[in-house]
Amino acid sequence: MTPRADPLKDVVVVGAGLAGLVAARQLRRSGLSVGVIEAAPTVGGRMVRSPLQLGPERTPAWVDLGGQWVGPSHSRFLALLESHGLRRFPSPHGGETVLSFGTHRCTFSGFFQGFPEGQPPSVPSGDWDDAMAALKQFQDLVASMPEGHPHHHPDADALDRLSFQDWIDSHTHTPFAAWYFAYFCRAVGFLGPAEPDQVSLLHVAWGQRTAPQGDHPEEDLIHGGAGQVPALLAEGLGDALVLGEPVRAIHQSESATGPGLEATVEVITDRSSHPCRAVIVAMPPARAGAIHFTPALPADRLALQEGMAMGNCSKVLVAYGRPWWRESGLSGIGIGDRPWVELCADSSDPETGLGVLAAFVVGRRRERWSALGAAQRRAAVLEDLAAYFGPMALEPLDYVEKNWPEEPFVGGAFAAWMPPGLWTRSGDALLRPHGRVYWAGTEVAERWPGFFEGAVESGERAATAVAALLG
Repeated sequence: MTPRADPLKDVVVVGAGLAGLVAARQLRRSGLSVGVIEAAPTVGGRMVRSPLQLGPERTPAWVDLGGQWVGPSHSRFLALLESHGLRRFPSPHGGETVLSFGTHRCTFSGFFQGFPEGQPPSVPSGDWDDAMAALKQFQDLVASMPEGHPHHHPDADALDRLSFQDWIDSHTHTPFAAWYFAYFCRAVGFLGPAEPDQVSLLHVAWGQRTAPQGDHPEEDLIHGGAGQVPALLAEGLGDALVLGEPVRAIHQSESATGPGLEATVEVITDRSSHPCRAVIVAMPPARAGAIHFTPALPADRLALQEGMAMGNCSKVLVAYGRPWWRESGLSGIGIGDRPWVELCADSSDPETGLGVLAAFVVGRRRERWSALGAAQRRAAVLEDLAAYFGPMALEPLDYVEKNWPEEPFVGGAFAAWMPPGLWTRSGDALLRPHGRVYWAGTEVAERWPGFFEGAVESGERAATAVAALLG
């Protein structure tokens, strides 16, 4: 079947996640005609919420299956929330953190998510001292990272040849310290998460430099969930928003790569052809690899799309009638080398009265876990939560899991990461336009990549560049 031809638009945005919707909004406000094409049947990408199944006697409540937190320095995203009248509340982290390491379980009035806060856990002093000595060296490396993308760092070639595991092996001397940094890689993710032997040391240092945990990016949550934002941004697009149509090809004529404003680009799906004057591809590089480009993409961009893998993460939301762990003085944060859940956090919206724990199954743990049957997966997560907080964890009202690597048109979460060698080979290709094709998405942001803030920044930046191109 020959695809139907739509009327010419100024810009077509490929991808209706947060970055693409922000770009479309800005372009429309500048007076340009815009179309948005999304492969999935709904908007949002990794920014999606789901209602809890609680029965008719309870007030409806939502949980975020994707990203959920916002920090005080996320100025663009905070402004977006305010513009839509969405209210925030502090992440409910009062109380003691639980650490489970080996056969040892302890509680402590502190936290470590790459850097320690408050009281240290009651592990052997030699273990903690080893971790903190290595952390000082890691922080020195992070401080040497430049503003923006890291592949122009004077030692980029050497740092990019190493994996984070190489650095861990040479800077830690105890099993606890080695786990501390491996956990950091999997829990914080650095756009991943990934295992430390998979990811470039340069990428990890840059990830901490540009999205520092010390800025408390998980300080607040959003009443009703962050996943309500995409639908609000999509309001008013009308027929300009096309859902359920994966883009197969983007064709630029020879003149389209030059300065002539009469040039057109064709964005082709199975059902239609969308002519336009410029394109913003707002999707992770690996997902853009499914699109055929004419003229062909340069070698470094092809390598980027092939090598920048999506994070290996499933998110599980477990709901209870109340946040019962607080009655024992616990914060709802659990950290440890458990078989499945290395990190979980209290995500309870106080307006619902429910207790909600968000648990993350990542890396090779997720690969083993996802091979289990549904009942086994549920039992595995609940057993780990019970090890952190007690047997009441075994009796939830609802259990919701999102296995992001198996999600069509997304392929993983939180975001995408660089293996050794890819930054120095393909770093310039993250942002460099391909003729009249521009790139957006949280992965390409120079500040707060992997967060909502990075997605908003990238969408605004791409829209500004395209508006300037089109005059």
